Amino acid sequence: MNTVLSRANSLFAFSLSVMAALTFGCFITTAFKDRRVPVDIHVSKVMLKNVDDFTGPRERSDLGFITFDLSADILPVKALSPTANNTQLGGF
Repeated sequence: MNTVLSRANSLFAFSLSVMAALTFGCFITTAFKDRRVPVDIHVSKVMLKNVDDFTGPRERSDLGFITFDLSADILPVKALSPTANNTQLGGF
């Protein structure tokens, strides 16, 4: 007869195979969805400074600041996610 360890090994191998199949199924159902949305980027201020670098004697480094506005409508992407209607699932 089979020992307890060999039965546990068979059960573990089967459950691992089932989980791998479920993971692959989730990947296939979401991998080829179109998630592109229109995005607007407006740069309002670009500043570049040459500042002291304290890692070595008399070293200088560039320090850059960029101020920009980013606007995107991500509601279509959220509607594609499986947890988009999380109020029915008891989420927040």
